[in-house]
Amino acid sequence: MLRIRNSRDFVGGVTMICVGLVFIWFGQELEVGNSFQMGPGYFPIMLSLILVVIGGLIIVQSMMVDAEDDEPEVWNWKASSLVIAAPIGFGLLLSGLGLAPTMLLLIVGVATASRYANWRHSIPLGLFLAGCSVLLFTKLLSLPVAAFGPWMPFIGELG
Repeated sequence: MLRIRNSRDFVGGVTMICVGLVFIWFGQELEVGNSFQMGPGYFPIMLSLILVVIGGLIIVQSMMVDAEDDEPEVWNWKASSLVIAAPIGFGLLLSGLGLAPTMLLLIVGVATASRYANWRHSIPLGLFLAGCSVLLFTKLLSLPVAAFGPWMPFIGELG
């Protein structure tokens, strides 16, 4: 008889499989094509299949490896709310602030959720990632996103 030794991993694996199957179901009308002539559904279907396989591997691992017998951690509501609010904040601030300030603000803000990160590490990381994002998305990929938006009138003219 199979015994679940690590219930967290088991639930995580089942969740991954369910999410992968939902995306496969939503993408079933898209033409998949093949590796040489990819259709619009090829990439999402392949990512969903990979997600299902990884979920299955996690389920198998949850039945083989025991969970640690440490005390359960207290739920960190601050971290959860900041991580959930970050993509929403990104969507709301991007058009007004631009890519660079939005990335900096959200990276520093979300880093406050960690007990291991501090502002001395978060600000340089945010500056580096904001600069890399601007270089990659606006210069190399030529995406129509401004480095600095209209809410920053003096800097916005430079971006």
